Amino acid sequence: MSTASLSEGAKPKKLGLLRKIWRVRQAYFFLIPVFAVLGTFKYGPLVVAVQKSFFDWNGANVDRFVGFANYAKVLHDASFRGSIGHALALTAGALAETLTLPLLAAVLVFHIRRRRLAEWVRVLFIVPLIVPALVVIKIWTWVYASQNGILNSLLELVGLDGWTHAWLGESGTSLWALVLYNFPWIGGIYFLIYLAGLLNIKAELFESGSLDGMGVWQRFRYLELPLIRGQIRLVALLVVIGQLQNFELPLILTGGGPGESSLTPALYLYDRAFTYNEMGYASALGMVLCVGILIVTQAIQKVFKSSETSG
Repeated sequence: MSTASLSEGAKPKKLGLLRKIWRVRQAYFFLIPVFAVLGTFKYGPLVVAVQKSFFDWNGANVDRFVGFANYAKVLHDASFRGSIGHALALTAGALAETLTLPLLAAVLVFHIRRRRLAEWVRVLFIVPLIVPALVVIKIWTWVYASQNGILNSLLELVGLDGWTHAWLGESGTSLWALVLYNFPWIGGIYFLIYLAGLLNIKAELFESGSLDGMGVWQRFRYLELPLIRGQIRLVALLVVIGQLQNFELPLILTGGGPGESSLTPALYLYDRAFTYNEMGYASALGMVLCVGILIVTQAIQKVFKSSETSG
């Protein structure tokens, strides 16, 4: 087939697409405010951050081009490397938490036979979603308080006075306090994601499983778990991205301390930008963190795809 005939065949397709867009042009007009907001508050700052990562910039009167000096500084920044280690520890803990108890709770709620009871239990698990995150964090500040805190009071009540700590004020316990925050980690969006996946499984499959003599464990392992693999992957991605961007929790509970024992990359970026006015360096930190998150999320995607292929 000649090049001319190929080009002639491509033109009608392009014209057809343009005609379709023009027919529904009013719908696209409604998207203009959405893209305007995204461009202003998302993509615009991203472009500025990429540009300013090559500058010695304090956000005001200092704005000097330094090339890759900021990125070279990131590679030799011991505080940033330490914060990455803390973020990885928080991520590992969060994955262990969200891939177990919320999943177990969703399975148990899914198999409640009485419809009215199941609906009430779902409501109880959804209620924590309406409580602002800041309020929950402040409550846990009270839980971890060294004086009259709930955790220390419970330990004293059962005769374990020697186990009491200033949980947020000791370098050996501050990071663990962040890991165990919001125990038992059930109520919330992850529970709903699992439950939605389970509700999407066809009833005929459970009937076939019962006819084949599947027990509770076999049903979970060979039927339910494989069919909600997509939900598990989504939860893993959300947890990893959220923990690598973890900012408000250490800021409010520990301030990254004592010392740098609970410092996270996002909190370190915030400190460099707004405490030390190193906006250019903070932009470089943000770019490195962004690339790191992209690499990790792609790795998780490949792990799940390979497991699905082998499975």
